[in-house]
Amino acid sequence: MGFAERLKSLREDKDEKQKDIAKLLNVSSSMISFYESGIHFPRDEKLLLKIAEHFDVSMDYLMGITDIPNYKTVTKMFSDISTLSQDSLKLLSDYIDFLKFKEKH
Repeated sequence: MGFAERLKSLREDKDEKQKDIAKLLNVSSSMISFYESGIHFPRDEKLLLKIAEHFDVSMDYLMGITDIPNYKTVTKMFSDISTLSQDSLKLLSDYIDFLKFKEKH
């Protein structure tokens, strides 16, 4: 999923209209439509940063480079995991294996 699809998905997930994002970025609603259809791409990195901040995602996620929306969330998760006992880590590992199996089937 690239920028166009991510922008549309993020906007819809937040239940916002194209005109809402247009107002935030000080561009026309039709420009947001062009962004979401892949016809145009924001040339100003400040616009991209504003979009990423508005949706609380990383630039890498917005651009389709990664599927991790926000590295802060992942960093906190790793920090929390590092405080677990060996027994709890084993349980967590088993649960992750279970989830992976469940998603495959």
